[in-house]
Amino acid sequence: MEEKWLFDILKDSTLVDNQTYQANEGTFTNYRLKKDIGLLRRESGQWRYVHNDETAIWNFLNTTNRKINESLRNNENTSLVLFNSKDYEHNTEDNFIDVSGIDCQNFTLKTGNLIGYIKDGEYALKISSRFGDNFLRQIIADADGFMELENYGGSDNSNGYEWLLIYLWKIKLKKAYRLGLPKNYVSRLERLNTVRGQINTLSYFINNYEGKYDCKYREHSYDNPATRLIAEVFKKLKHNEFTRDLHPIKNAFIIATHGKKSKRPDLFNTTHFSNPFYSDYNDVIDLSKLILKDQLADFGKNSENSAFFFDISMLFEYYIRKQIQNNGIKLESKFEKKLQIPTGNYNYKRKLIPDLVINHNNILHIFDVKYKNFNFKNGVNREDLFQIHTYVGQYGNNAEVKSCGFIYPVSEQKYISNNLSETEIIEEKMNIMKTEVSFYILFLKIPDNEAQDYAFQFKQNSHSFIQKLLKLITKN
Repeated sequence: MEEKWLFDILKDSTLVDNQTYQANEGTFTNYRLKKDIGLLRRESGQWRYVHNDETAIWNFLNTTNRKINESLRNNENTSLVLFNSKDYEHNTEDNFIDVSGIDCQNFTLKTGNLIGYIKDGEYALKISSRFGDNFLRQIIADADGFMELENYGGSDNSNGYEWLLIYLWKIKLKKAYRLGLPKNYVSRLERLNTVRGQINTLSYFINNYEGKYDCKYREHSYDNPATRLIAEVFKKLKHNEFTRDLHPIKNAFIIATHGKKSKRPDLFNTTHFSNPFYSDYNDVIDLSKLILKDQLADFGKNSENSAFFFDISMLFEYYIRKQIQNNGIKLESKFEKKLQIPTGNYNYKRKLIPDLVINHNNILHIFDVKYKNFNFKNGVNREDLFQIHTYVGQYGNNAEVKSCGFIYPVSEQKYISNNLSETEIIEEKMNIMKTEVSFYILFLKIPDNEAQDYAFQFKQNSHSFIQKLLKLITKN
């Protein structure tokens, strides 16, 4: 049965992250939830009912959300798709959505830093980035070290997030393929004129009228489980727009596997490469299995339930880290110095893990990367301020800390409306243990999602942001 979308006739046809939606108020003033078209429009003061299914929708919002949040708490990877490095982790305290209210016509729905898609039975719900899909493409591609060309290699023409996972598969594959096709040891059993490896002695004496030997040997081969797995994905995606610029890579994998078709259970048993030279292929293997198992969001039509999430706050942080490192700025590892503070429990101490610890001439500058909306009226929230004070105080016990602050993304519209084009940054001073420390708020300006030269603008804005950061660090 085809799933029914909720919120289908909102302005952007989807919910976005870090927002609050209230039924019968603000965004939903003229809408009520219905199964058939997602929402029903109020016309001439009357609601146009089709079916009385509000109870089912209300149950979907609450029951399914509770199951997803439990999966996130238990760190079940079937619900959350992230590809981690030593500097990239998931904030497990975020819910997918928070719902409160009494029924389907009177409720508040809040989104956080998780974007993605959830389907349960005939209902489906999607949360996108508030900056749009072009923003996602840029931070996924560039954070992984391989910038895609603008308007080349795919477009978003689906309701769910099929495109996002396929796009990630494509980026990972292109990065891994720079090392060439992966080779692996495989076992061969052949009848040869000369001895190779081990021979079947019994067969030699019984069937040696041909003068040949039944030999069993191992050799490096491009025809291995990993290449067969990736070749099958290419076959599955043969009509997908995202693979149109991958023909040379596709042909290499098809030729390496001699065009043979493998059994799905064998492909799903493909293991990671233990050889570190081919370690970049391990993420490709994981993504390939998801694609072949139809576990992408839009591919999930064959099953009753499916879910796919990205922690976009961690992805944005990872992007910022890469931009800083690529410009020669020394960053300390997030997990190398394990600073801890007491909690009142002798058996447990809370770890201090700032997002960015910049070391410039043995002077530290500590920043947290926040993907959520910046409040231009009240500034940084109470909890985040206390956290940065704690970071500075504890790191200041062992080194000189000259500056700290926060980094936020901001839309081009908000950038202009809040006069950031004039001030560029927000700068203040604060004192910690009788030491004056510079306090900054920096913004990465995000272009309008519909901009024709989006990739160029995004790159220019990122460069400008890094130059501002460099200026602040070097002056302190």
